[in-house]
Amino acid sequence: MSSGAFRVSVPASSANLGPGFDAIGVALDMWVRATIQPAMHFSVSFKAGTHVPTNAGFENEIVRGMDRILGGARPDVSVLVENAIPLGKGLGASAAGSVLGLSIGAELAATRPPQSELARHAAELEGHPDNALPALLGGVVIAAMQDGAPPAYLRFELPRTVSAVVVTPRIVLPTAAARALLPAAYERKDVVFNLQRTALLAASLASGDLSQLRVAVGDRVHQPYRAPLVPGFDEMLEFELPGLLGLALSGAGPSVIALVSGEAEAIGEAMQAAFAREAIDSDVFHLGISTRGATVEPLAVARASGAAAAN
Repeated sequence: MSSGAFRVSVPASSANLGPGFDAIGVALDMWVRATIQPAMHFSVSFKAGTHVPTNAGFENEIVRGMDRILGGARPDVSVLVENAIPLGKGLGASAAGSVLGLSIGAELAATRPPQSELARHAAELEGHPDNALPALLGGVVIAAMQDGAPPAYLRFELPRTVSAVVVTPRIVLPTAAARALLPAAYERKDVVFNLQRTALLAASLASGDLSQLRVAVGDRVHQPYRAPLVPGFDEMLEFELPGLLGLALSGAGPSVIALVSGEAEAIGEAMQAAFAREAIDSDVFHLGISTRGATVEPLAVARASGAAAAN
């Protein structure tokens, strides 16, 4: 149990990666961070910035995570949050919020929960493991839920030459609305199509051999149904660009992620241009694949590392 001030950092994540629906996700080098200090009473506040929440949803995710560990007992601490993850854009913000809360709760608990329990809580709070576990563990995670037990998962790291280009259109596509678009049943040929590609995607990510990634990210379960709400995405799927390994909706969208090896600037520009042709403004992020998940540091260490990075 921590009695002093500390800082928690949690990465964004991109889930599904084409056919890996609710099963595969990757941590991205984009962060939500919180500074926790002893106080007269419990409070959560947000630093000013581009991605400050406009409603209570993100704060509620943080508090739900803390409550899961601490049983609803609110400690006398202040939680100051600095968020760089776009909200509601398919980059795992809600999972990052709940993992942030779980990590704060674990640090304040009398006995720190084991990692397997944190994984179970994270996946249960989110309802699926594909954003929750990369946020907790970093890297690429392939996972399956188990009733009454922690999720079964394997974690990998991609080759260091691989990075992500994420382009976020300035449109609204709530996750609940995106899920409501999906059919209740699928034809066998489409199930087989996705089974083949999910297996190939998992093998590609586990082995680090991404030569077949362009085929492996093919999908007939969710992307065809969501694509009409993300104008320009179908055009991007047809891109043949140097360094482009694979391209998919990020989570439920509307962000689009490209895994790349070199030529990242040109790929990002091409993706933005596809949105522009649909009269949609967008933001591009060039991101590393984070090998770190949720990280806790004593505040003095966090300040020192921040000062070193600034010099």
